[in-house]
Amino acid sequence: MAAEIETYVIPRYLYRYRSLKEFDREMQSIETDYLYCANYRAMNDPMEGHYSTSKLLQKSADAGEVRDAIFSEKMAIGICSFSEVFDNELMWAHYANQFRGICVAYDFFNLRKYLPFGITFSRVYYNEEVPKVGHSKRRNSDRIAKMILSYKKHQWPYEREWRMFANIGEVYYQSQKCVARVYIGARIERTRLNQITSRLSALKIPYRIQKLAGYHMSFHRAANAKVP
Repeated sequence: MAAEIETYVIPRYLYRYRSLKEFDREMQSIETDYLYCANYRAMNDPMEGHYSTSKLLQKSADAGEVRDAIFSEKMAIGICSFSEVFDNELMWAHYANQFRGICVAYDFFNLRKYLPFGITFSRVYYNEEVPKVGHSKRRNSDRIAKMILSYKKHQWPYEREWRMFANIGEVYYQSQKCVARVYIGARIERTRLNQITSRLSALKIPYRIQKLAGYHMSFHRAANAKVP
């Protein structure tokens, strides 16, 4: 009997770094309680979705059929990306429009509770080699596709990424309790700041404004933060 794998530690919160270039769309996702899941080809890493096959699978009669099934599953899966941290400078620069965007904190317990049935989460695994698909697992193309999409090259571990797998498009959760807080970037424009804080206040969602001092990052209530 093989040893079992257990997950004993699950993050209390997961975070989504967002640019505000599409301001109304980002706010509507918070106001109307949905997350958007994209096809893997829409991810910013062009190496997403690659894998290799074992020699045994390559020689099997159904190798082509297996590859086609995996491709179909990968194309059908929607991905919504999260991070375990809200205060990573690289994430703020890359995914929140150079500190002009936001980072939305989701209560992971409530999110799992109020999302539709059948949605799964996976912590991304970072490796120097692409994942390998063996002959013995070739029949379960859905699980294989999700395994492949849970891999990223070893240069990306700073993201500390989790992925939600669902249908492509808008995925609604059934409670505003899922959004725990919104962190607002230090470089946000004053007009945008007023707009977002007004809309968050109407939803009774707490927010914090980022402050940068030298190499130090902190977050404060609006009254304690200065935004240019």
